[in-house]
Amino acid sequence: MRRRLANGWRPLWPGVLVALTASSGCIQNTVPAEKFQNVQRELQACQERSPRLEEQIAAQQKTIENLQSRIAELRGMSPDALREMVYPEKIELTRWSGAYNEDERTGDDGLLLYIQPIDRDGHVIKAAGELNITLLDLADPTAPAVIASYKFEASKTRSFWHGRLMTLHYTVRCPWPPGYEPRHDQITAQVSFTDLLTGAVLTTQRTFPITLAPKLDQTDNR
Repeated sequence: MRRRLANGWRPLWPGVLVALTASSGCIQNTVPAEKFQNVQRELQACQERSPRLEEQIAAQQKTIENLQSRIAELRGMSPDALREMVYPEKIELTRWSGAYNEDERTGDDGLLLYIQPIDRDGHVIKAAGELNITLLDLADPTAPAVIASYKFEASKTRSFWHGRLMTLHYTVRCPWPPGYEPRHDQITAQVSFTDLLTGAVLTTQRTFPITLAPKLDQTDNR
């Protein structure tokens, strides 16, 4: 009896193991396969985008180099001499930038921006150039985003420079347009600086909190 039971069970184990292995393999491989396919698709999309981005960056860099070479030729300098010159490679808005209030009443009147041109060594420099500033209200997508635009030629920008003690920056006051009252407590400033020497356009952007003027109570005006 013991031998029949043993002999009877012996052929069942391999079949059971194969069935369990096959069924567990199906369960384990279903979800990972889908995830793997998704990852493959995302990877392929990234690989397709990467060459395009690299081409765009290379084209932009080539354009900058051509402009710098052309400017160097016009100024009678070699490209190597131009590279050795000091010129800004980026601009920054200092931490002192923000809203300002000119009167005693509640509610800010505009943004006061402190703009620093910075060279390749990280030093703030006085660089000649043109400033373009755009103020935006991005809180309401249904309303026009642009609040105001300001453009200052290099001759005007020069008068904005402050270089005493620890103050090295352009100081630019951007008041709200006449009749405009901000509806949201955050205003974004987009700043671009076109360097007069190299022709490079440097940009930066920041969103600033502001204090709104109090709204009139309509019931008090009846």
